[in-house]
Amino acid sequence: MKRRTFVKNTAAVTAASLIAPNILTSKTLFEFKPVENILGLDDDNIVVIIELFGGNDGLNSVIPAYDDTYYNLRPNLGIPSNIAKRFETTDIYFHPMLVQGIHNNGFMRLMADGRLAIVQGIGYENPNLSHFRSEDIILSGINSSDPKVKLLEGWLGRYIAMKLTNFPFEIPEHPIAVQIDGTLSMLLKSNKGDMGIAFTDPQKFYELGAGLTPEEDLNQGNTVFDSEFNFVNIIARQSEKYSAEVLKAYNQGKSKLKVQYSGGLAKKFEMISSLIAGGLKTKFFFVKLSNFDSHAQQQNADYLSGQHPTLLWNIASAVSEFLDDAVQQGWADRVVGMTISEFGRRPAENGSRGTDHGAASVQFVFGNHAKGGYFGNKPNLSDLDEAGNQKMQYDYRRVYTDFLQTWLGASSEEVKNVFGIEFLPLGVLKKRELSVQNPINVNEDIFVYPNPSFGEVTLSFELKTISEVDISVFNLLGRLEKKISKGWMDAGYHKIKFSVEKSGHYFISISTADQRITREFTILN
Repeated sequence: MKRRTFVKNTAAVTAASLIAPNILTSKTLFEFKPVENILGLDDDNIVVIIELFGGNDGLNSVIPAYDDTYYNLRPNLGIPSNIAKRFETTDIYFHPMLVQGIHNNGFMRLMADGRLAIVQGIGYENPNLSHFRSEDIILSGINSSDPKVKLLEGWLGRYIAMKLTNFPFEIPEHPIAVQIDGTLSMLLKSNKGDMGIAFTDPQKFYELGAGLTPEEDLNQGNTVFDSEFNFVNIIARQSEKYSAEVLKAYNQGKSKLKVQYSGGLAKKFEMISSLIAGGLKTKFFFVKLSNFDSHAQQQNADYLSGQHPTLLWNIASAVSEFLDDAVQQGWADRVVGMTISEFGRRPAENGSRGTDHGAASVQFVFGNHAKGGYFGNKPNLSDLDEAGNQKMQYDYRRVYTDFLQTWLGASSEEVKNVFGIEFLPLGVLKKRELSVQNPINVNEDIFVYPNPSFGEVTLSFELKTISEVDISVFNLLGRLEKKISKGWMDAGYHKIKFSVEKSGHYFISISTADQRITREFTILN
């Protein structure tokens, strides 16, 4: 019964069961390998993702307190400007529960330190307002509302599986991804199986896995028994090793914490901090915070309590405490994170002191290597779509691309394999280590000219060293419009002419492995 209980409760076993056909038909035995070797990476960068399930109300998170239209649309729910927390002398106003009573002054301090980015108008085309389909779209990285299109893999799961070229016969010695929850999210699923494990308590997780490894070694025979025995054996060994590594890291790391964590979501971040401090080489951590579906009684009359304010307090407390702990422990440069939510809320409040399902919303990106600041235009509440929702400014996959390319070193081809289309990174993250010498040098006056153009454009730049260069044109949504060239180019000055047929605004991107330069240009046809 012990083994059956473990099978029902750990995602590691589920992962192995999904790749059973590969194991059952192979005579190859598996081995544990260091995470950095098996992923082909030479860094210890970490990503933390917080899912805000239910649809976070972006307008009551970062508040347009300067806009009378906001208060006309929300006579009862609009946060008064004298209660909202203004960032310095800007037009950025935080909900008070993102700031006051929060460790180190919450998001206000992170913004001042340049460790918080606000991405406004995040969303996708033709938004689906069903919680579960929209969540699948956000987690899968595939924008399809067609019920015939089954969304079963997560964008991060696909990326990890792509890097694990010999999985399941080469298995990371530590779990690559950990979800602090009881059930593994689709985000970490792939066609090779589950790319992470999920648990709520390291001690209980260990107790479920302890003693699973059989005394017998793996067989190399050709019988059905040998294949089935090897399958169970591999599951048991992987499960026991992961449960032991998790508990070991947790016990070693919890004594190194420098911050007293508050309750709620912050307790999950306390566990993540302990695992990192204790030496677990996991690269991806995922947590989920629910109850953002606030159709009624979204907040109390004091604006500071109730469903949504409490959730915002949870976010700000967890992120602020975690980042301060990381700084004091000395590994803050290794970690970046972001919030994701399936959609926002409608600008107009309903008749129940709540808000209904909306479209574009706000997203937070945090960490020492976030480009602190405000991305996008302020919400234009006088120019809504036909359903009365905010219009999208940025496709959500542009932020994902930033995490993949800028932080994890993925190539543009790998990004295309993950999403099915190439996207331009939004530019919300900074590389952890800068190159000794950036190979691309440009003169802004003649980099892309003429601008505006009537169709034909010249790109002028200098390469200081021979480099592999990718030159691409993207539309305003960040989607690839045209590939100009990709390949090795000699050092020296280069002039490249290209044409764009359709009128509009575009981005030209020229990139190497270490540098990317992006500029906007206009075509008038």
